Amino acid sequence: MTKVLNAMGIVPDFYCYRHRLNLDDIKAHYGEAIQLNFITIKEPKLPFEWNITRFNSDVNPHVKGYDLVINSNNTSLGLNPKLNVLSYVHYPRKARLMGGISLKKLVDVGRDPLQLNALRYRWHTQVSSNDLQIANSAFTAERFEEHYESKVDGILYPPVNIDFKEGKKVPKRIVSLGRFSPNKRQLEQIKMMAQLPEYELYLIGFKNDHAYFDTCAQTIKSLGLQNVHLVADASEEERNELLTSATFFIHSLREEPFGITTVQGIGAGCLPLVHNSGGQREVVPYAELRYESESDIPELVRGLEKSDQIAELRTSLQKHVKSYESSAFREQFKKLLEQKLPTS
Repeated sequence: MTKVLNAMGIVPDFYCYRHRLNLDDIKAHYGEAIQLNFITIKEPKLPFEWNITRFNSDVNPHVKGYDLVINSNNTSLGLNPKLNVLSYVHYPRKARLMGGISLKKLVDVGRDPLQLNALRYRWHTQVSSNDLQIANSAFTAERFEEHYESKVDGILYPPVNIDFKEGKKVPKRIVSLGRFSPNKRQLEQIKMMAQLPEYELYLIGFKNDHAYFDTCAQTIKSLGLQNVHLVADASEEERNELLTSATFFIHSLREEPFGITTVQGIGAGCLPLVHNSGGQREVVPYAELRYESESDIPELVRGLEKSDQIAELRTSLQKHVKSYESSAFREQFKKLLEQKLPTS
């Protein structure tokens, strides 16, 4: 987004409670310099969910003079309805909170004690006519429209870098890419590999949840698995080497709003195996590559390896994910900016 803004001669201000990045970090990680200003505002000491909507309220007086506010907060609750807003919705925050009430949720002091913020969302059924709602997938759009009395104004798939150098494929190599977290279901993938002793699984991801990572390591040891490898905090070079050498890519998150890592796996020439839910059905439009449970994967993998359709599926998928390249995102995002920015 910032690259598009910079190309239009705009240096955006990024408002936040706090940040861990600076311009040098961004250049080092992405290989390109961008221009922006980080502006921090005072952060209240509130539970996580309350902080999200409180930020929208807190930022209002700071942004009232801007021509356009780009909202990446996944909710417009608390924003001044008079602001000219473009909301890029990765997944509606309201949809995340509208599950059934339980005692555990009521006493979750760290996130939303007594579900009071969730209660506020129940009454939040409309967004301002000045607020352009753009979803990151048709699945996200559907979830938004389940909870609001309006439709999204468009779908803009996230940009994904899929410019991989072709590598030599290792026939029985499987990779999974994603931070180590229970909802990424690496533990289920590990247990599944007991049924695939002739295959090798490489689990690549950031080790930000140390307890879960240790549980995964202990499970591998207790099951005596020699065919599962944990690759924590891999370098980009190491990640790319494993992706381009693997035959299969597994993504197990349920209700994934989009699935950037799946697109990366496809771009690297892997055949994806994804859960049959969420935006993954858009990224992987072939039912034969989707599953309902990890226990289905061993039979799926063996069946695909015997199939004469692998090359055809891989070629078709790589053509399909071209629409997610950064150039497509930048072109569509620029049109949205031109639609929302004043003409004089």
